[in-house]
Amino acid sequence: MNFNPDIENLIYGHLRGRLSSEEQAKLDKWLNDKPANKVLFDRICDKETILRKAKFFDRHSQEKMWESLESKIYKKKKRYFLHRWIAASLMVPLFVGAWLLVNNGERDGEKEVGYEILSGTACARLELADGTVIALHQDSVYSVELARGERLDNEGGMVSYAQDSTGEVVKEYNEIRTPRGGEYQIRLPDGTKVWLNAESVLRFPRMFSGNERHVYAQGELYFEVARDSTRPFRVELESYTVEVTGTEFNVRTYADGPQLTTLVSGGVTIYRENEIVCLKPGEEAVLQQAGGTIHVQKAEVESRLAWLRGYFLFDNAKLEDIMNELGRWYNVDIFFENTKVREERFSLELRRHEDFWQVLDLIERAGMVEIVVKKNVIFIK
Repeated sequence: MNFNPDIENLIYGHLRGRLSSEEQAKLDKWLNDKPANKVLFDRICDKETILRKAKFFDRHSQEKMWESLESKIYKKKKRYFLHRWIAASLMVPLFVGAWLLVNNGERDGEKEVGYEILSGTACARLELADGTVIALHQDSVYSVELARGERLDNEGGMVSYAQDSTGEVVKEYNEIRTPRGGEYQIRLPDGTKVWLNAESVLRFPRMFSGNERHVYAQGELYFEVARDSTRPFRVELESYTVEVTGTEFNVRTYADGPQLTTLVSGGVTIYRENEIVCLKPGEEAVLQQAGGTIHVQKAEVESRLAWLRGYFLFDNAKLEDIMNELGRWYNVDIFFENTKVREERFSLELRRHEDFWQVLDLIERAGMVEIVVKKNVIFIK
C-alpha cells in the first residue's frame, strides 16, 4: 500500500492553512473513508510534535521554517529521501510510526517463521568489585544492602549505587554494562547520573575518595555530573580524558565511527597527550582516528541526543552509519553485499521502539537497495 501523494499534499496544505474549499472537501472525504486515516491525520497534526520540530530547526516563525526546509531539500543534490512521502515528512512532522499504521503487515512474507526481531529494552549487567554479578531490568524493583556496605536501589530502568563513606578507602571498581539491544541509567555515589546507550560500559569506584572522581567509559553515555568544584570529575575514554566539575555532556566511542564528546551545558576540558581542548555548550570534539588530531565543531545537539528521547534522528547520514545504529539497538548483524550503497545518504526520524520490519520496509522504499533478512542477519543488496 503506497501513501497517496495527493493526500500527502492536502495534509501539507492543511498544516500551512492554505487549502481551498475544494481541497478541504477532498481531505474530509479521505478522513471519513476509514478510521485508520483519521488516526494517521491526528498523529501528523499533533501540536507537540510540530512545536518540537520548530524548536529543532530553530526558526522564529512557522513560515521561515517551511522556507528553510524546502530550500534545504532542493539544494542538496545527492540527498536521498526515503520515498517522496518522507521528503514531505521533513516539511511537516510526519512520524514514521504514524504512517506505518496504514502499512501494517506488508513484509509478512519475508519474515522467517518463529524468529522475531525486537527493539532494545532497559537491561544491563552490574558486576561489583567483589565479583558479585547482578542482572538489571526495567521491571525488577528492589532495594538491597550488600555485604560490603553497598546499597542498591533499582526501579524503572535506573539503578542507584551508594557506598558507606566511612568504609575503608580502597581503589576497587564496579562495572555496569549494557548489551546490544539494551540501555540503562545509573546514579553514582556522588549523585552523578549516567545514561548508557546500547553496547556501552561504565567502570566506577566503590566510592569517590581523595581530590577527584574518576570513571572509565566505552560506547555511548550521557553524563549529568553532580557539581563539586573541589573534586573534578574525569571520564577516561579510549583516546583522551574529559574533565569537568559539574555539567552535562555526551560521549560516543563506538569502533565504527569517530570519537565524539558533545557538550550540552557547563564546560569541559579534554586532555590528550600534548593536546588540551576546551568546549563551550553546543560544541563537540571530534577525533576521527587514534593518530589524528582533535577538532572542535558546532554540534547537532538534537540529533546527538535523540537516543535519550527515544528516537533515531538521521540527517543526511550514510546508510552504513544508519544500519550500524539500528543493528546495535535491534541486536542484528548487518552485511553489505553491495558495498557501493554504504555511502548513500538518507534522512529520517523514527521511534526507537518501531517495529523493525516496518523500518526495513521504509528504507527499501527509497528504491536504491534490496534487503533480505535471515534470522538476525540483515543482507543489503
